[in-house]
Amino acid sequence: MTAPIGKVFISHAGADKAFVDQLVSDLAARAIPVWYDKLDLRVGDSVTGGINEGLTASKYFLIVLSKHSVASRWVTEELNAALMEQVARGGTFLLPALLEDCEVPPLLRHRRYADFRADYDHGLADLLSVLGRDREAAAAVNGLALYPWPDVAASDDEFVYLHSTRFDKFFRMSCDLSRTVDWAIDHIVDTLRLPWTQDVPQLGMKWSFGYRLILGDKGMDLSARLRDAGVSIGTVLTLGINGTYEDVWENELKAMWDGSKIYEMTSAMRRDADLRQRIRTRGDLTSDRLRELANACFAHV
Repeated sequence: MTAPIGKVFISHAGADKAFVDQLVSDLAARAIPVWYDKLDLRVGDSVTGGINEGLTASKYFLIVLSKHSVASRWVTEELNAALMEQVARGGTFLLPALLEDCEVPPLLRHRRYADFRADYDHGLADLLSVLGRDREAAAAVNGLALYPWPDVAASDDEFVYLHSTRFDKFFRMSCDLSRTVDWAIDHIVDTLRLPWTQDVPQLGMKWSFGYRLILGDKGMDLSARLRDAGVSIGTVLTLGINGTYEDVWENELKAMWDGSKIYEMTSAMRRDADLRQRIRTRGDLTSDRLRELANACFAHV
């Protein structure tokens, strides 16, 4: 299966249009869609409106870094809008393309860039390598939409692709491959705000979750360093999530009548009737229903 590649929004200064014209032509020749003001804005269109629509419709924000662009108010505003989009919706990747030595904006200094300074073909190869890896990784998980890692301050010099069927999202995850598997799991849990426990009081349940990283079809040793365990830049990893639940209502019913606690009879009978009605209303906890309830604990991802 070949996964489609998302649209590339190209932000640049007017003085760099000759370079951008060539880049757009080379991307189009490889079936990579672009948003380029020269092609996508017509006479009479709102420039601001068109740019906002282009950003919203694009998966990648490619900013051409040159002495002209870093001094451009328009380019700066487009970069800020792209960062807001990445933070708010999690859908836009930032792709710096370094055309010449210049003062790189602080927000981009920690990011990998395609280096066009010495040789155009070298820079194009850098860029196509990133886009090609994204396309191949998405194909490996049946074309799921790819999302950037939510931690926009993390360096993306090293990265892996991360998938879990619990939240059914696919991330390009910034990751230090010299760290351990245990560290990576904590990093994932903290960044994505994944629960270790989750109360579902409306259903009388309490869930507990455990996490593991899977390479191929095998779980990874928690103490192993990622690189030593066979992980390299661009490796596709699966986050395995196991869930167990406590049936709070059923457990309370059992405790009421096992003789371990003393209840006032009238209040106990009322509570018994109330719990049994709640359990009937909740319905059967089949394996499919339990899977849905466990997955719902990750709906925020």
